[in-house]
Amino acid sequence: MKYTNKLNQILLLFIFPIFTYSQGNYNLTLLGEFEWQNTEGSDIWGWYNPNNGYEYALVGLNDGFSCVDVTNPTNPTEMFYISSKNSTWRDVKTWNNYAYVTTEADTGLLIVDLNDMTGQTHWYVTNFTNPVNGSSTEFTSAHNLYIDENGIAYIFGAGSNSGSNPSDGVIFLDVESNPTNPYYLGEWGDHYIHDGMARGDTLYAGCINIGELYIIDVSDKNNPIVLGHRPTPSNFSHNIWVSDDGNYVFTTDEKSNAFIGSYDITNLSNIIEIDRIQSNPGSNSVPHNTHVDGNFLITSWYRDGTVVHDITYPDNIIQVAYFDSYIGGGNNGPNNGFDGCWGTYPYLPSGNIISSDINSSSSQSGRLLVFRRDFQQACFLKGNVTDLNSSLPLSGVKVEIISPILNFETTNILGDYSTGVPTAGTFDIIFSKACYLSDTITLSMLNGIVTTLDIALEPSFISSSFNGGAIDNSIGNGGFFNGDQHLIFNSYQECIIKSANIYSEGSNTITFELRNNNGNVIDDTTLSILSGLQNIILNFEVPVGNNMQLGVSQGSLYNSGLYRNSTGAIFPYDIGPLITITGTSAQSGSSYYYFYYDIEVDVSCGNTTFTSEILNRDRKLLKTIDILGRENNKKANNLLIFIYDDGTVEKKIITK
Repeated sequence: MKYTNKLNQILLLFIFPIFTYSQGNYNLTLLGEFEWQNTEGSDIWGWYNPNNGYEYALVGLNDGFSCVDVTNPTNPTEMFYISSKNSTWRDVKTWNNYAYVTTEADTGLLIVDLNDMTGQTHWYVTNFTNPVNGSSTEFTSAHNLYIDENGIAYIFGAGSNSGSNPSDGVIFLDVESNPTNPYYLGEWGDHYIHDGMARGDTLYAGCINIGELYIIDVSDKNNPIVLGHRPTPSNFSHNIWVSDDGNYVFTTDEKSNAFIGSYDITNLSNIIEIDRIQSNPGSNSVPHNTHVDGNFLITSWYRDGTVVHDITYPDNIIQVAYFDSYIGGGNNGPNNGFDGCWGTYPYLPSGNIISSDINSSSSQSGRLLVFRRDFQQACFLKGNVTDLNSSLPLSGVKVEIISPILNFETTNILGDYSTGVPTAGTFDIIFSKACYLSDTITLSMLNGIVTTLDIALEPSFISSSFNGGAIDNSIGNGGFFNGDQHLIFNSYQECIIKSANIYSEGSNTITFELRNNNGNVIDDTTLSILSGLQNIILNFEVPVGNNMQLGVSQGSLYNSGLYRNSTGAIFPYDIGPLITITGTSAQSGSSYYYFYYDIEVDVSCGNTTFTSEILNRDRKLLKTIDILGRENNKKANNLLIFIYDDGTVEKKIITK
């Protein structure tokens, strides 16, 4: 699953003041806008007039309905406005030259003839009858509607103030036969439907109250049959759209910190979630409506604005563009709120995308925005990660790509991952997992191309820390080692170790090296000491037996342990509980110095987590880049990414 899905939690402290609460824009260009004073916006649809080639935005407002000419996107012009009862909810769809508008303000279904650009030709209809069998229904309000390619209108969440009891699931109306007085065909009322869409004889419904997507056979409008259903990620299924090939659906949950969900529906008795993604993880932003437009999803994401994802591979959704239009009177966060972008429409022949804002301007008025597409198909990356020593697959490895849209993925139980970036280029890809050395790979990727990258991570201690200089006079003459200097190693987590090497290159230093099964040094530290130490060199190999006692005090063995774990253990050796190395002591009765050096492990293994600071680590800085991958762009208050030769990555903001 994605977190964009994908900002790494490590980045939260540094990125969010810059990136989350004011995302800005990427791969979408604002061409023009139109603002309504003193009223908020709601949903949006588009209409193309084939007679003159003009394009129009049809926008629901709190106090009415507006038609805006967007043929010249840099100069949107309102053609007409129809005043109506106040309602937060107003949704629009079209059939031929007619617009159909629902609202929860008890005015019925508004039908507008778009051939009359004065707005004078319109009707309100509340009663609907089937002329064949005489069946009928009445509704004065509805939450939403959809009209399919056959001219069937699907009325969702209907209600009435006249005592009738219409279905709040879906009501089927035939607008093809009579556009201004639609025929009633039937209904389905098993659950309340908040929003949905249909293609052919199949209805895709968001049943928000029970938190599930429903797929329903509506070929018989008097007897719809449920084909399949399943919960959505946040159990608040608001909106749903089907892919062009009919094999996948995509949903939004209208909740804080929710996702777009992607589902394989080729087997309706076993609908499978195959991916999920967030626009701006950690910001608590709320997704609203998503629409499939070929290989792309165009989504209104409230305080995150208009967001575009590439769905070429529905199991690997990649964010490729966004325009954060939410201003909120100068306070851009937090993003947990129902402001900003309500709806978006991507189907105009020009390719321009039109979006409606609820209240994003400084005057808190509704707004229409017209965008040019600057995005293209994403660059895709997939691969497999294994353990270098065992060749076994590694799950839970974080795969992070440093790109303009920061994202990360984690490997699954088979060690597989899939991710990508919106724009071609050369990127640093960071692989990291607790108990393993991180690895950074620099890789070039191209738009529309799937690149495969398999790697193996080397097991390792992750971090080390040092405490030293403690003075202790308590041992005295009777101590077993009078005044000995102690260098103490503790291990709090089992890790694969072959050997350790402790040696002194002079009278005032001692060096500790830890080696892996390949004999490579995975941690080394040189310590300075306060008083003289005889030159010592101590090497030990992992014993074949079950345990070994090892230590040095002026050439003698002393209390320490290197223990082999049970046969077949993933981590066969455990240094501990204590290794003590002692050198030449001061004279009896003197003050004694004790030095402590802990090898600690920063891991999350099982249900236990250990952490420690990284100090005294011998590593070299390879390069410093900003979030766009530019080197040496060390401007104040910019997020900088420091990449080291041991694979570690640090993110910092330099304030001066």
